Order: sequence, then structure tokens, then C-alpha cells
Amino acid sequence: MPERVELTESYRCPGPWPWQWTRTCTRQVTRWCYNFEWVKEYRWGIACYLEGCENGILYSWWAFCLNIFGTATFFNIRKCFTNALSQKGRC
Repeated sequence: MPERVELTESYRCPGPWPWQWTRTCTRQVTRWCYNFEWVKEYRWGIACYLEGCENGILYSWWAFCLNIFGTATFFNIRKCFTNALSQKGRC
């Protein structure tokens, strides 16, 4: 079951002066986190279609990636998202 988690996120916030151009800031964000038993990644250039199984429920989503083509499977992986994923069925 996904859980809502408060995380500290880092982001780039450059200032107007050259010594401030590499500055980073932090902020508190709420994310939906999933503990997937497996995630399968289908790569097409810069876009990836992913399917993941958590507690017998299948989820799928699209993501940006820098892989050429192919597939990969990852096991016991935790991923967090801005919005909750919709269920796609059983796995």
C-alpha cells in the first residue's frame, strides 16, 4: 500500500552573483512512496514506460530516461511520486 511521506527536496536556486550560481536550496514536499517487489522498464529513446508490482497490485507510468532502447527489471525498489499512481490490475 502506498504511503504519504514528507521529504526534504534539494533544488537549484542560483543567485544573481557568480559565486551564487551553484547554490542549492531545500524545501519540504509530500510524496507518495511505493515499495515495489519489481519494476520493469521499457525504454524508447528518451521515454520509458514502467510497470511495478506492490503487494499484488500492478501500477504503470511514463518517465523521462536517457537510455536508447531495451528493457530492464529491478527488484525490491522504492520509488516516490508527486501524485498517487492509479492501479492497473493484479500482478
